[in-house]
Amino acid sequence: MKNYTELPVGEYAKTNNVDILRAEVSSDIVDLLSSNTFNLVIAVSYGKLIPAEFITRCKYGGINVHPSLLPRYSGSSPLQYALLNDDLETGVTVQTLHPTKFDHGSIIAQSSAVPILDSDNYSSLASKLGDIGGEILAKVIEDGSFVDIKPLTNSYTRCFAPKIDKQERQALWSHYSARQLKRRYDALGPLFTFMDVNVKRKGKRITEKQRIILNEISELKDTNELDLALNLDELKECGDFSLVKDGLCIKAKEGYVLAKRVQMQTKAEDTPEAFIGTCRKSNGSTRQHFLPK
Repeated sequence: MKNYTELPVGEYAKTNNVDILRAEVSSDIVDLLSSNTFNLVIAVSYGKLIPAEFITRCKYGGINVHPSLLPRYSGSSPLQYALLNDDLETGVTVQTLHPTKFDHGSIIAQSSAVPILDSDNYSSLASKLGDIGGEILAKVIEDGSFVDIKPLTNSYTRCFAPKIDKQERQALWSHYSARQLKRRYDALGPLFTFMDVNVKRKGKRITEKQRIILNEISELKDTNELDLALNLDELKECGDFSLVKDGLCIKAKEGYVLAKRVQMQTKAEDTPEAFIGTCRKSNGSTRQHFLPK
């Protein structure tokens, strides 16, 4: 039997003696109709298509809250793509539930454009848009605009925001600028890269490509903030890195990023100082370099 972490709406339902009905697959949803009558479906972050049979048998059909200014970024990952593309704004849409497609319903209500700040990341955007979405949804229900729907139109171009592949977390030093890497971290969390490490296998020393995870990544906007002892000319190739006062300075396609936490393959996350120490033990005095791609 599955264990559930209850959402706030679930806690509210329990406190107020409102039945909670759970459905794992489409057939479970349709089966709910055998002993219940529903007026309206409200889908929020459900991630599955509500069966057309269920929607059509609800008096007012269904509505959905989506964290983008549709039709821009339809799909499962709108917040991530807004950050990956370094958009300046985003928003929230309340739409009807389409019976066969995700995010192809009629737009009932839409927020004004919400600025994406340089300090924003996935968590802060989700929190910000969650609050706005709750307010808009409440208004739609209170004023009954889901009953006699008057679809809204806008000038946004439709584009798709599919599920993010795990490989998108790789820091491709010769492909991404420092700004793009910072936004990739904001959207997806810790990034990974690779480096050649000397290891001992069966009594022999060999060079092995190992995964390195980088955390607390920021864009280095002012190189004057770096230690005077670091000559940036020494970081000649994309992926070259050096230890500085505030972390690990890494050369990108354009500019430099700082990483304040580093984790080597099979080891715990540690400070850049400890990482450099481990590198020197393994690789001696060889150049400090992450593989560019």
